Amino acid sequence: MKIMITGVCGLIGSHLTDELLSRGYQVIGVDNLSFGNINNISKASKDDNFTFINTDIRETNFWMLSKDCEDEVSCDCDLTDVDVVFHLAAYKKAPKDSVDSSDVMLNNADMIQSITQYVKQIDSFLIFTSTSDVYGNSKEFLEDESITIGPPNVERYSYAMSKFFDEQLLLNMVNENKIKCIIPRIFGCFSERSNSGWSGGHIPLFIDKALHNEDITIHGDGKQTRSMTYVSNIVNGLVKILDERDNLNGEIINIGSSQEMSVLDSAKLIVELCNSKSKIKHISQQEAFGNYKEIKRRRANTKKAFKLLGWKCKDDFTDKLKEVIKSLRDK
Repeated sequence: MKIMITGVCGLIGSHLTDELLSRGYQVIGVDNLSFGNINNISKASKDDNFTFINTDIRETNFWMLSKDCEDEVSCDCDLTDVDVVFHLAAYKKAPKDSVDSSDVMLNNADMIQSITQYVKQIDSFLIFTSTSDVYGNSKEFLEDESITIGPPNVERYSYAMSKFFDEQLLLNMVNENKIKCIIPRIFGCFSERSNSGWSGGHIPLFIDKALHNEDITIHGDGKQTRSMTYVSNIVNGLVKILDERDNLNGEIINIGSSQEMSVLDSAKLIVELCNSKSKIKHISQQEAFGNYKEIKRRRANTKKAFKLLGWKCKDDFTDKLKEVIKSLRDK
């Protein structure tokens, strides 16, 4: 089987690549390295079944991409017979950074346009990773519930709205028999490869601060809860979706942990496990982000994933947290 993964140098993309290569699949990884880390695919790069393409999806016609096409990025493999495309790449902004929220939405729309055009041309199956952010302040986190993400004038929701738009576009194309697609909604995950900046989530950020005995800053009272999953569980869920894809066309499936912990308790636990001298400080949401609304709760409801895939998160959060901290400390 030949599989393309966009965002291959990111956390999930790189781990998914390693797993698919271990199964003997041919993997074509695509990344423009704007967010991804090239070191994440150092293992994959030694595998003869792996090909890396450094290009921007928004500006690339994959149908035309080949070693014989002088107008495109060079590629030493045939891209006209890819069986499945995992579209993990996404454009995201940190609060108060220099990127406009409108750019987040437009760039993600441009990427999905390029990818859908490609999978239509080669009749490939698309697995599009969405985000738990689309649930807004939901209480149930059910795949078929009516969704109200949040006020459209609040920058916090630009990424979620871009993903929700992509979902709606893809499901309409499925209904029109233009593409075959499954949408896993991914809840927060972490590993040793996590980006320790804002985009990597609070767990790797807190670990990095604690290992360096630096203050940990929490926005608000820290009572907001999150369910964080070690990345191998996410990859396992994606592989099960890959294996069962012919029976799941048009489905949305939550992939994540049902364990939840407050941001404050996570910080306290990490300080303890790191035997750190870090102090935990609080600042208001408004001071940190300006026009920003916090999501109070995030917990994966995976009943559908278990019903359709027999999948559920197997790892305990604290156990995997200890392993990650030890690995990063030993580096």
